[in-house]
Amino acid sequence: MKKLLFTLAIGLATLTSCESDLVSAPPSDSSSNDGILPTKVDIVYSDGETETITYTYDGMTLLKEESTDGYYTDYVYEDSKLTQINWYNAPNPAILESYTYDAQGRVATVSTNLVDFGVYNYNLSYNADNSVITNTPITSSTGASTTTISNGNVIESNIEGGTYDITFTHDTKNAPFKNIDNRTILLSIDSENSYNYYFNTNNILTHIEDYVSDPWDITNSYTYTEFHYPRVITENFNGDISTYTYTYNND
Repeated sequence: MKKLLFTLAIGLATLTSCESDLVSAPPSDSSSNDGILPTKVDIVYSDGETETITYTYDGMTLLKEESTDGYYTDYVYEDSKLTQINWYNAPNPAILESYTYDAQGRVATVSTNLVDFGVYNYNLSYNADNSVITNTPITSSTGASTTTISNGNVIESNIEGGTYDITFTHDTKNAPFKNIDNRTILLSIDSENSYNYYFNTNNILTHIEDYVSDPWDITNSYTYTEFHYPRVITENFNGDISTYTYTYNND
């Protein structure tokens, strides 16, 4: 997954979200096989470039993503609570991000340090059932953003006070990271180092960005494992085709 480094150096616009299962988890699915975790994904991009990303865990807790392109991401915890996600263009730190929590155990602030560029801070607030979160920049003049969650999936993100809108649809199968610890917390953080929709319950079928100067229209098709996790994702991005092939710990 190619990292767009320093895209927010002038005005970082983080999207964040939260779901009602921050308090209570969704009903269990007998087809989910709750111990399944992805161990790597082999990617072939539309231009023929290839990349492999491997994942390291402590039990069900994601600790590290490491790419053959030389970058890696560390997930840092204190008392089992996610406190940092740090991205390195190995060996150098590039984006260092930290989080604080409110009394209800929800992410309250995000602080993103774009090394050599600056620090950007955000406050997060939630509606009554935690299905909509508002992300308000503290250190930039961009408008607030909102993200809407339904059934454990990001379904809409409204960016910078309506500058553009992103909508998603989903299948009913298991997404690769469905079983990891802190998934609902990761789903509540959409920032430079944590793209919340990676941690959906189900898989994205369509990803549409309504932005006049650079519209996105992504559709995904899937082949699945016997436990209904993606084996191969075929991504069509405005006609450019990339494939993502997952390996799991039960293969």
